[in-house]
Amino acid sequence: MLAARVAAPHTGGCPSDEARSARAYGWSVRTSFLPAAALFALLSVVSLSVVSLSGCSAGSAAPAPVVTVPAPGAGSTTTASASPAASVEPTVAPTVDAGSAGCPPNDTARPNDTYAGEIPDVDGDDRVDSQWYAETSPFRYGITTASGATFSVADGLAGPGQHSGWSARLANGVIVTVLDDGRGAGLFAMVGCEFVAPLDVTGSPYSFDMQNLRGHGTGVGCVAGPSGFELNGFKAAERSDGTFTVTSTQINVAPDGRTAVNGIRSTASGLAAGDPAVLEAQTSSCDSIPVVATSGR
Repeated sequence: MLAARVAAPHTGGCPSDEARSARAYGWSVRTSFLPAAALFALLSVVSLSVVSLSGCSAGSAAPAPVVTVPAPGAGSTTTASASPAASVEPTVAPTVDAGSAGCPPNDTARPNDTYAGEIPDVDGDDRVDSQWYAETSPFRYGITTASGATFSVADGLAGPGQHSGWSARLANGVIVTVLDDGRGAGLFAMVGCEFVAPLDVTGSPYSFDMQNLRGHGTGVGCVAGPSGFELNGFKAAERSDGTFTVTSTQINVAPDGRTAVNGIRSTASGLAAGDPAVLEAQTSSCDSIPVVATSGR
Protein backbone atom coordinates (compact mmCIF):
# COMPACT_ATOMS: atom_id res chain seq x y z
CA MET A 1 0.00 0.00 0.00
CA LEU A 2 1.38 3.40 -0.91
CA ALA A 3 0.81 6.48 1.19
CA ALA A 4 1.21 10.05 -0.05
CA ARG A 5 3.13 12.44 2.16
CA VAL A 6 2.89 16.25 2.27
CA ALA A 7 5.94 18.21 3.34
CA ALA A 8 5.36 20.38 6.40
CA PRO A 9 6.28 24.09 6.22
CA HIS A 10 9.78 25.03 7.35
CA THR A 11 9.72 25.72 11.09
CA GLY A 12 13.40 25.64 11.98
CA GLY A 13 16.80 24.35 10.96
CA CYS A 14 18.63 25.84 8.01
CA PRO A 15 17.29 29.08 6.49
CA SER A 16 15.99 29.06 2.93
CA ASP A 17 18.01 30.45 0.00
CA GLU A 18 15.60 33.39 -0.21
CA ALA A 19 16.11 34.17 3.47
CA ARG A 20 19.86 34.09 3.05
CA SER A 21 19.68 36.37 0.00
CA ALA A 22 17.41 38.83 1.74
CA ARG A 23 19.64 38.89 4.81
CA ALA A 24 22.76 39.47 2.71
CA TYR A 25 21.02 42.20 0.72
CA GLY A 26 20.01 44.01 3.89
CA TRP A 27 23.58 43.99 5.11
CA SER A 28 24.90 45.36 1.81
CA VAL A 29 22.49 48.33 1.94
CA ARG A 30 23.33 49.20 5.52
CA THR A 31 27.11 48.93 5.03
CA SER A 32 27.08 51.64 2.37
CA PHE A 33 26.71 54.17 5.21
CA LEU A 34 29.53 52.80 7.43
CA PRO A 35 33.14 54.02 7.74
CA ALA A 36 35.80 51.84 6.13
CA ALA A 37 37.06 50.32 9.42
CA ALA A 38 33.59 49.42 10.57
CA LEU A 39 32.77 48.09 7.14
CA PHE A 40 35.81 45.80 7.23
CA ALA A 41 34.83 44.42 10.65
CA LEU A 42 31.26 43.82 9.60
CA LEU A 43 32.33 42.04 6.40
CA SER A 44 34.46 39.70 8.52
CA VAL A 45 31.43 38.77 10.60
CA VAL A 46 29.40 38.21 7.43
CA SER A 47 32.09 35.91 6.03
CA LEU A 48 32.04 33.80 9.19
CA SER A 49 28.25 33.62 9.02
CA VAL A 50 28.34 32.41 5.43
CA VAL A 51 30.89 29.74 6.30
CA SER A 52 28.75 28.49 9.15
CA LEU A 53 25.70 28.35 6.88
CA SER A 54 27.49 26.29 4.24
CA GLY A 55 27.20 23.19 6.45
CA CYS A 56 23.38 23.20 6.24
CA SER A 57 21.72 20.78 3.86
CA ALA A 58 19.19 21.86 1.29
CA GLY A 59 16.55 19.69 2.90
CA SER A 60 15.92 16.73 5.17
CA ALA A 61 16.82 13.28 3.91
CA ALA A 62 13.91 11.43 2.30
CA PRO A 63 12.51 8.65 4.48
CA ALA A 64 13.40 5.10 3.53
CA PRO A 65 10.72 3.40 1.42
CA VAL A 66 8.34 1.22 3.38
CA VAL A 67 7.57 -2.21 1.98
CA THR A 68 4.37 -3.84 3.09
CA VAL A 69 4.71 -7.61 3.12
CA PRO A 70 1.43 -9.50 2.66
CA ALA A 71 0.32 -11.55 5.61
CA PRO A 72 1.29 -15.23 5.52
CA GLY A 73 -0.96 -17.36 3.38
CA ALA A 74 -3.39 -19.47 5.24
CA GLY A 75 -1.71 -22.48 3.92
CA SER A 76 0.35 -23.16 0.91
CA THR A 77 1.12 -26.51 -0.19
CA THR A 78 2.07 -29.57 1.52
CA THR A 79 4.77 -31.29 2.92
CA ALA A 80 8.36 -31.57 3.11
CA SER A 81 10.58 -34.27 1.79
CA ALA A 82 11.11 -37.53 3.56
CA SER A 83 14.28 -36.21 5.13
CA PRO A 84 14.15 -35.73 8.92
CA ALA A 85 13.67 -32.25 10.29
CA ALA A 86 16.81 -30.26 11.00
CA SER A 87 17.35 -26.65 11.94
CA VAL A 88 19.85 -24.33 10.29
CA GLU A 89 20.89 -20.78 10.98
CA PRO A 90 19.24 -18.33 8.57
CA THR A 91 21.61 -16.63 6.18
CA VAL A 92 21.31 -13.48 4.14
CA ALA A 93 23.38 -13.94 1.00
CA PRO A 94 21.64 -13.34 -2.32
CA THR A 95 22.32 -15.84 -5.05
CA VAL A 96 22.57 -13.05 -7.62
CA ASP A 97 23.82 -9.65 -6.50
CA ALA A 98 21.12 -7.02 -6.73
CA GLY A 99 21.91 -4.29 -9.18
CA SER A 100 24.16 -6.51 -11.29
CA ALA A 101 23.98 -6.53 -15.06
CA GLY A 102 21.92 -9.71 -14.99
CA CYS A 103 22.78 -13.05 -16.55
CA PRO A 104 25.04 -12.76 -19.61
CA PRO A 105 23.15 -13.39 -22.88
CA ASN A 106 23.62 -16.72 -24.62
CA ASP A 107 22.60 -18.45 -27.85
CA THR A 108 20.27 -20.98 -26.22
CA ALA A 109 16.92 -20.94 -27.99
CA ARG A 110 13.61 -21.45 -26.25
CA PRO A 111 11.63 -24.40 -27.70
CA ASN A 112 8.73 -23.49 -29.94
CA ASP A 113 6.05 -25.47 -28.13
CA THR A 114 6.11 -23.55 -24.86
CA TYR A 115 3.68 -21.95 -22.45
CA ALA A 116 5.24 -18.75 -21.18
CA GLY A 117 4.53 -15.92 -18.79
CA GLU A 118 6.24 -13.03 -17.04
CA ILE A 119 7.98 -13.49 -13.72
CA PRO A 120 9.54 -11.03 -11.24
CA ASP A 121 13.26 -10.37 -11.70
CA VAL A 122 15.42 -13.40 -10.88
CA ASP A 123 18.91 -12.31 -12.00
CA GLY A 124 19.34 -9.05 -10.13
CA ASP A 125 19.01 -6.46 -12.90
CA ASP A 126 15.60 -5.19 -11.72
CA ARG A 127 13.91 -6.14 -15.00
CA VAL A 128 10.98 -8.48 -15.52
CA ASP A 129 12.01 -11.92 -16.80
CA SER A 130 9.94 -14.74 -18.30
CA GLN A 131 9.37 -18.37 -17.38
CA TRP A 132 8.14 -21.13 -19.65
CA TYR A 133 7.22 -24.80 -19.82
CA ALA A 134 7.97 -26.81 -22.95
CA GLU A 135 6.07 -29.96 -23.83
CA THR A 136 9.20 -31.66 -25.06
CA SER A 137 10.26 -35.15 -24.03
CA PRO A 138 10.85 -34.85 -21.17
CA PHE A 139 9.01 -31.66 -20.26
CA ARG A 140 11.32 -28.75 -19.54
CA TYR A 141 10.88 -25.66 -17.38
CA GLY A 142 12.98 -22.66 -18.32
CA ILE A 143 13.69 -19.01 -17.68
CA THR A 144 14.60 -16.38 -20.26
CA THR A 145 15.94 -13.22 -18.66
CA ALA A 146 15.53 -9.69 -19.92
CA SER A 147 19.29 -9.64 -20.49
CA GLY A 148 18.97 -12.40 -23.12
CA ALA A 149 19.99 -15.51 -21.20
CA THR A 150 17.98 -18.74 -21.50
CA PHE A 151 18.43 -21.80 -19.30
CA SER A 152 16.16 -24.73 -18.46
CA VAL A 153 15.84 -27.98 -16.55
CA ALA A 154 13.96 -31.25 -17.14
CA ASP A 155 11.24 -31.67 -14.54
CA GLY A 156 11.79 -35.44 -14.26
CA LEU A 157 8.17 -36.00 -13.18
CA ALA A 158 6.14 -38.87 -14.59
CA GLY A 159 2.60 -37.64 -13.93
CA PRO A 160 0.38 -37.88 -17.02
CA GLY A 161 -1.54 -34.71 -16.30
CA GLN A 162 -0.66 -31.05 -16.21
CA HIS A 163 2.80 -30.05 -15.02
CA SER A 164 3.31 -26.62 -13.49
CA GLY A 165 6.15 -24.54 -12.14
CA TRP A 166 7.08 -21.25 -10.50
CA SER A 167 10.20 -19.45 -9.30
CA ALA A 168 10.52 -17.03 -6.39
CA ARG A 169 13.18 -15.23 -4.37
CA LEU A 170 13.26 -16.32 -0.73
CA ALA A 171 14.05 -14.13 2.25
CA ASN A 172 17.72 -15.20 2.24
CA GLY A 173 18.10 -14.20 -1.42
CA VAL A 174 17.99 -17.68 -2.95
CA ILE A 175 15.88 -18.11 -6.09
CA VAL A 176 13.98 -21.41 -5.84
CA THR A 177 11.98 -23.21 -8.51
CA VAL A 178 9.28 -25.79 -7.74
CA LEU A 179 7.96 -28.11 -10.47
CA ASP A 180 5.01 -30.43 -9.88
CA ASP A 181 2.80 -32.93 -11.71
CA GLY A 182 -0.01 -33.01 -9.14
CA ARG A 183 1.41 -36.08 -7.42
CA GLY A 184 4.82 -34.84 -6.34
CA ALA A 185 7.13 -31.88 -6.77
CA GLY A 186 10.81 -31.32 -7.39
CA LEU A 187 12.92 -28.50 -5.96
CA PHE A 188 15.59 -26.52 -7.82
CA ALA A 189 17.63 -23.40 -7.11
CA MET A 190 18.97 -20.83 -9.53
CA VAL A 191 22.70 -20.33 -8.92
CA GLY A 192 25.08 -18.57 -11.30
CA CYS A 193 22.41 -18.37 -14.01
CA GLU A 194 21.76 -22.11 -14.05
CA PHE A 195 19.60 -24.60 -12.17
CA VAL A 196 20.94 -26.86 -9.44
CA ALA A 197 19.06 -29.54 -7.49
CA PRO A 198 19.41 -29.15 -3.71
CA LEU A 199 20.09 -32.40 -1.84
CA ASP A 200 18.35 -33.48 1.35
CA VAL A 201 20.11 -34.97 4.41
CA THR A 202 20.24 -38.39 2.73
CA GLY A 203 22.05 -37.01 -0.33
CA SER A 204 19.03 -37.39 -2.61
CA PRO A 205 17.40 -34.54 -4.56
CA TYR A 206 14.94 -32.80 -2.26
CA SER A 207 11.33 -33.47 -3.24
CA PHE A 208 7.82 -32.81 -2.01
CA ASP A 209 4.93 -35.19 -1.62
CA MET A 210 1.50 -34.20 -2.90
CA GLN A 211 -1.82 -35.95 -2.29
CA ASN A 212 0.00 -37.59 0.65
CA LEU A 213 0.93 -40.48 -1.65
CA ARG A 214 4.07 -41.24 0.39
CA GLY A 215 2.70 -40.00 3.69
CA HIS A 216 4.82 -36.86 3.74
CA GLY A 217 2.53 -34.08 2.57
CA THR A 218 -0.03 -32.60 0.24
CA GLY A 219 1.53 -29.43 -1.14
CA VAL A 220 4.30 -26.85 -1.26
CA GLY A 221 4.37 -23.08 -1.25
CA CYS A 222 5.53 -19.86 0.36
CA VAL A 223 4.77 -18.19 3.66
CA ALA A 224 5.37 -14.43 3.77
CA GLY A 225 7.50 -13.30 6.68
CA PRO A 226 8.95 -9.96 7.81
CA SER A 227 11.99 -10.38 5.54
CA GLY A 228 10.30 -12.05 2.57
CA PHE A 229 9.12 -15.47 1.50
CA GLU A 230 9.97 -18.70 3.29
CA LEU A 231 9.61 -22.00 1.44
CA ASN A 232 7.28 -24.45 3.20
CA GLY A 233 5.96 -27.95 2.71
CA PHE A 234 2.38 -28.62 3.84
CA LYS A 235 0.35 -31.57 4.97
CA ALA A 236 -3.43 -31.29 5.28
CA ALA A 237 -5.00 -34.16 7.22
CA GLU A 238 -8.71 -34.69 7.81
CA ARG A 239 -9.77 -35.65 11.32
CA SER A 240 -12.64 -37.86 12.41
CA ASP A 241 -14.83 -34.84 13.17
CA GLY A 242 -14.51 -33.55 9.59
CA THR A 243 -12.09 -30.74 10.43
CA PHE A 244 -8.54 -30.51 9.12
CA THR A 245 -5.11 -30.11 10.64
CA VAL A 246 -2.46 -28.40 8.51
CA THR A 247 1.20 -28.98 9.33
CA SER A 248 3.70 -26.51 7.85
CA THR A 249 7.41 -27.32 7.63
CA GLN A 250 9.88 -24.59 6.70
CA ILE A 251 12.50 -25.66 4.15
CA ASN A 252 15.91 -24.03 4.50
CA VAL A 253 17.72 -23.86 1.16
CA ALA A 254 21.44 -23.05 1.35
CA PRO A 255 22.61 -19.86 -0.39
CA ASP A 256 24.62 -21.94 -2.87
CA GLY A 257 21.53 -24.02 -3.65
CA ARG A 258 23.30 -27.30 -2.94
CA THR A 259 21.34 -28.46 0.11
CA ALA A 260 17.84 -28.17 1.58
CA VAL A 261 16.87 -29.27 5.09
CA ASN A 262 13.68 -29.19 7.11
CA GLY A 263 13.37 -26.46 9.71
CA ILE A 264 10.67 -25.05 11.95
CA ARG A 265 7.37 -26.93 12.00
CA SER A 266 3.99 -25.50 13.01
CA THR A 267 0.46 -26.87 13.12
CA ALA A 268 -3.03 -25.37 12.78
CA SER A 269 -6.00 -27.50 13.85
CA GLY A 270 -9.79 -27.39 13.69
CA LEU A 271 -9.89 -25.94 10.18
CA ALA A 272 -12.92 -26.33 7.92
CA ALA A 273 -12.54 -28.12 4.60
CA GLY A 274 -13.02 -24.85 2.74
CA ASP A 275 -10.55 -22.88 4.84
CA PRO A 276 -7.95 -21.15 2.62
CA ALA A 277 -5.18 -22.77 4.66
CA VAL A 278 -6.55 -26.22 3.83
CA LEU A 279 -7.06 -25.45 0.16
CA GLU A 280 -3.63 -23.88 -0.32
CA ALA A 281 -2.00 -26.78 1.53
CA GLN A 282 -3.08 -29.02 -1.34
CA THR A 283 -1.49 -27.05 -4.18
CA SER A 284 1.89 -25.82 -5.41
CA SER A 285 2.07 -22.02 -5.45
CA CYS A 286 3.84 -19.04 -3.92
CA ASP A 287 1.58 -16.16 -2.92
CA SER A 288 0.95 -14.03 -6.04
CA ILE A 289 3.98 -15.31 -8.00
CA PRO A 290 2.80 -16.39 -11.50
CA VAL A 291 2.59 -20.10 -12.25
CA VAL A 292 3.24 -21.49 -15.73
CA ALA A 293 1.91 -24.89 -16.78
CA THR A 294 1.64 -27.35 -19.62
CA SER A 295 -1.64 -28.02 -21.40
CA GLY A 296 -2.32 -31.25 -19.51
CA ARG A 297 -3.14 -33.10 -22.72
